[in-house]
Amino acid sequence: MITAAPETEASAALRTMYVHKIRRLPIVDALGTLVGMVTQRTLYEHGKAATPVRELMTPTPYTIASGVPIVEAAAKMRTLGFGALPVVDGGRLVGIITESDIFEAFLELLGARRDGTRLVVPVSEVAAGVRGVLDALARAKAPLTGLATYTDRRGPSVVVTADERDPRDVIRALHDAGFEPSDVRVRRAAGV
Repeated sequence: MITAAPETEASAALRTMYVHKIRRLPIVDALGTLVGMVTQRTLYEHGKAATPVRELMTPTPYTIASGVPIVEAAAKMRTLGFGALPVVDGGRLVGIITESDIFEAFLELLGARRDGTRLVVPVSEVAAGVRGVLDALARAKAPLTGLATYTDRRGPSVVVTADERDPRDVIRALHDAGFEPSDVRVRRAAGV
């Protein structure tokens, strides 16, 4: 975990951020207790080279506990308008969660890191729809790599990603189960 002490000069903090390719730097005391946060932007806009970060940091920043589910962290970040939150356990800094971490979790949840077929399947009710779609995938022997649900103005949908490059058997199994996919995409993994 990359941190700085309160007496660290702004120029040294910026150098640390540049070297480690980070935009936010937790400030901790000698015991490892989080005492503040400073951003690259704040250092650029308000810091003079020799200014200690304690004069520029946000003291007692908003934090999140280490056991909090990622969806709650994402909601808190969105509500507060923050791109990151320090993660604490018993008052001690144990990490930092960033927007990039949320995006990574989202990609993993949807199976976007693997080749395959992504299908959006409208359903009338979420729980029964998930069961029916999963049963259809099992009948088609299509290995599931991602699963999510959402509801928009048209109603609920199940989004599945299967380890299939030819979606015809999956689509046929969904049709046989009474489902009509609204979107089918065969794709290479994200980030490839």
